[in-house]
Amino acid sequence: MHRVLLICGDKPLAAQVKQALDSTSTVMSADPAIDNVQDVAGQFRPEMVLVDSDIRLGARTAFERLSIVREWFPDLPMVVIGNESGAHLILTAMRAGAQDFLDRDAADEDVRNVVARHIASGRPRGGSSHIVSVLSAGSCEEDGDFAVNLGVSVAAARPREGILLVDLALPASNTAISLGLELSFRVKEAVKEMSRLDRALLDSALARCPRSGLYVLPLAVHGDAEDWLVSVQDLRALLEICQALYDVVIVSYGPFSRQEELVGLPGDGALFFLPCNQRFTSIKGAAEMLRFVRQLRSDNGEPVLVVHEFAPGMAPDATGIKSAVGARQAIELPVRWHQLAESVNRGEPLGLDSSTPYAQSLSRHLANLSLLPQQAVDDERRQPIKAWARKLLGVLP
Repeated sequence: MHRVLLICGDKPLAAQVKQALDSTSTVMSADPAIDNVQDVAGQFRPEMVLVDSDIRLGARTAFERLSIVREWFPDLPMVVIGNESGAHLILTAMRAGAQDFLDRDAADEDVRNVVARHIASGRPRGGSSHIVSVLSAGSCEEDGDFAVNLGVSVAAARPREGILLVDLALPASNTAISLGLELSFRVKEAVKEMSRLDRALLDSALARCPRSGLYVLPLAVHGDAEDWLVSVQDLRALLEICQALYDVVIVSYGPFSRQEELVGLPGDGALFFLPCNQRFTSIKGAAEMLRFVRQLRSDNGEPVLVVHEFAPGMAPDATGIKSAVGARQAIELPVRWHQLAESVNRGEPLGLDSSTPYAQSLSRHLANLSLLPQQAVDDERRQPIKAWARKLLGVLP
């Protein structure tokens, strides 16, 4: 998906452009009358700029307004949207530095073609932070448990970095209970403030796990009913901004796991995890989800299967599940169901308890995938020995 910044104060026009580009681009709109456009662009990192010729920038001529935008974005392709019958306006746009002109009534296909052409001829996209995705093949609670434990493990091992968990679970997020947090700032509030979002605003508004440092942005909390509703276009734009602001963004997709616009967002080489357990319904769902992702992201790798083996020795085991699903990569997390349930009820995620086989296995696998520094894994391995020695001898600090 491409990133397009639309500088426009006309809401119907903004909706029209977003609809036209919905299948190919994430569109972020900014109104210079109320927004700091350059700050918005700094967060969104667009690949090109669309400009409404009627934007309000004080008592200035069209040429002056468009020239100011050109100065803001000297290295990005710029296309002006206006009334094509006005030849003078077209010439003005060209003189101000625009590469092209679009009529307000242009067909959706024409808009897509113009945007694609100019992005292809513009500069390449810059580097970005990690987006780590956790997909859900069904409604299993352990999918959300894995996302939380993944988040706290990475955050605790990388304390100087910003690690964010975006939880899209419905009808409500269990993350609040799992971490013992009060979640109030949700995706919907973030979308409302999207043109003003920066790291300082989010850090102050988001709930943060005191033990790991993980920030949490939920889609819905208990009692929300339908109050969580946001458009996929806005949700995609928000994830793009979060990706620019945080070092690692973990997205727990939940019921959005088959939403192509969102699953296609992470770049090449992005990590996808697909939790599964020993139930045949879970295995069947994981196999179907794996086929879906392979078709959607054929050249961008495939999910890592995460097997929660609740009953060691019971068939199918992790090897059998990997074979049945057809996964190329798989990790096994040995844990009993009651352990997961108790950790959620206590608000103490297993990922932070280095004495458990679950946390040890998770840390080892995450280090192999370069999400955790190897030093953190070595430290965790020493903790049980150190705790035992402290109890026995009473001499270690």
